[in-house]
Amino acid sequence: MSNGVGLDAGERIFRLRRILDQAGIAYYALDSPIMSDAEYDSLLAQLRSLEETHPELASSDSPTRRVGAPPVRTFEEVRHASGMLSLDNVFSPEEFESWLARLTRLLGRDPELFFELKIDGLALALRYEEGILTSAATRGDGNVGEDVTANAISVSEIPARIATTEPVVEVRGELYMSKRAFAELNASELGGRAPFANPRNAAAGSLRQKDPSITRRRNLSFFAYQLEVGPAIDHHHQALAFLTSLGFAVEPHARVVDRDGVLAALAELAANRHGFEYEIDGAVVKADRIEDRLIAGSTARAPRWAIAYKFPPEEQTTVLEAIEISIGKSGKVTPFAVFSPVRVSGSVVSKATLHNFDQLAAKDVRVGDTVVIRKAGDVIPEVLYPVLGLRPEGASPFVVPKACPSCGSALVQGSGEVDVFCPNRFCPDQLVQRLIHFGSRDALDIDGLGEQRAAQLVGMGFVTIPSDIYRLGERELSALPGVKEKTLRRLMAGIEASRSKPLARLVFALAIDGVGLQVAEIVAPVLGRLSALATVTAADLEALPGIGPAIAGSLASFRLDEYGAQLLQGLFEAGIDGAPEVPSEPLGTELAGLTFVITGTLPGLSRTRAAALIAEHGGKVAGSVSAQTSYLLAGEGGGSKLRRAEELGVPVIGLDGLARIVGGGNLPSG
Repeated sequence: MSNGVGLDAGERIFRLRRILDQAGIAYYALDSPIMSDAEYDSLLAQLRSLEETHPELASSDSPTRRVGAPPVRTFEEVRHASGMLSLDNVFSPEEFESWLARLTRLLGRDPELFFELKIDGLALALRYEEGILTSAATRGDGNVGEDVTANAISVSEIPARIATTEPVVEVRGELYMSKRAFAELNASELGGRAPFANPRNAAAGSLRQKDPSITRRRNLSFFAYQLEVGPAIDHHHQALAFLTSLGFAVEPHARVVDRDGVLAALAELAANRHGFEYEIDGAVVKADRIEDRLIAGSTARAPRWAIAYKFPPEEQTTVLEAIEISIGKSGKVTPFAVFSPVRVSGSVVSKATLHNFDQLAAKDVRVGDTVVIRKAGDVIPEVLYPVLGLRPEGASPFVVPKACPSCGSALVQGSGEVDVFCPNRFCPDQLVQRLIHFGSRDALDIDGLGEQRAAQLVGMGFVTIPSDIYRLGERELSALPGVKEKTLRRLMAGIEASRSKPLARLVFALAIDGVGLQVAEIVAPVLGRLSALATVTAADLEALPGIGPAIAGSLASFRLDEYGAQLLQGLFEAGIDGAPEVPSEPLGTELAGLTFVITGTLPGLSRTRAAALIAEHGGKVAGSVSAQTSYLLAGEGGGSKLRRAEELGVPVIGLDGLARIVGGGNLPSG
């Protein structure tokens, strides 16, 4: 694999776009950053320079021409009334002065300026109609975000109702988690799960909970920073005063400044960057006059009238002692650095991920190098680059292994793909990670089955596939190093309790490629029992809301894979088929013996909830229309299923028809 030296401009642009796309999805969509903001900004600047030098290689889909990443499909989509743009960045007083000079030229006069801290959180757009909060949406890709209204209302600093005569008010601001709330969350509520990496991730993850009561318990906070729609106001500081009068919190350090005041404020902030109760990654300076904003305008991704001044992260140097490899539960091979312990941003670190072999080659770090280390977001350690002047003689470039260091299988990499995989599903390192996942809190929640115990069980040959855990008795478990009587009883009780976990948790525990907990919760009611995986088809699953062809194929083919077949067989032999999730109070049997297929968009009801409603009344939901289908429940945009129902003479009903059936009325004839 090339280390990037000698690549032509086209290949360099391709690599940069691929790395930035991956980083954008991880940051914006998955709340799991793979690089720091500073590193992302540096790579983006390199890409922009190359594209300017080679305009023939420009692309409308380049990360330099868009904001963020497509929204995650966890919640319904919301299209923003106006784009939620990003901000361009500067990193020094000189760069800031250059930006200010450009803005002055655009306006033909000195701008009035406004200064505020740049909170490291999650941008939200809040829409109020007749004073009532009707929509709260994330930034998403800048045009389309996620509807998180139910959870946003649970945040105490986001009012559900405001006192205004304006027909529509849209407020934009930053959802964040204070340092204190973050520390309390990681120390207690996660109950042994992996802690969040930083307050921003914690805030984003807390906002995306299915249960708003969980969001409420996470102690999130909100600062309003923009009046997007509302009364005509001449200055930004007046708009913030208006928002304060409506009950919104505004970041208390925000203020009007002149040119000298900005530079003084930035210098003071740099010296006290860790002295706030919330994480910041710089400051934002913007034109205070609304007229100036209209004159300056925006590019495709950022306003010209505002700039983010970011602080350089704290950095330290240390010696790279080794480059090692880890194998994930999916077989993904990830290089990581082992270096002499060094204190960075308040803690001692000795390891850091190198993400993938493309990034390792691009950085060209070698064993023995003196390397620069910093923490992304002051939390996640990362290797920035080697100090070439201190490189020891004879230090060799890292050679990407051709075989898995755990099982010896030949590694594989798809055409045009970044990641490298070990294809052996029985690889010991993969098995350890799958066993950890199997017993994790969101899966089967086996108390006592953590990383250490999983590694022992696999290393001692007691577990060759996760279902082997149910074949173990007191003799095997007590033989594990460090297992005393209390630990033994806790582990045995955890294994026994896992037998009766709901089917969705069991499906998630299988670690099927692409199948997270949300997908498992969608397919579980259709499967009914785990044994249904032996007969379910991809077409059945793909018909479900939120299930695409790749995930449907992954689920349906799991039984055909040798590993999947053995795992399922082992679970069945242990008497585990997934506890059905029966409603605590069944609503009736009016639909008993009837099979429904759902298609299109149902007014006011998600397809997942419609399927649950049918099941609660004794009916079944299938994924595709056949001669055995009793009714097609159709909303707008029925498509091929509607045509198929018409061909077979299957009655087509809407929600009103379903309500009549459940209510005991006459069955509709069409």
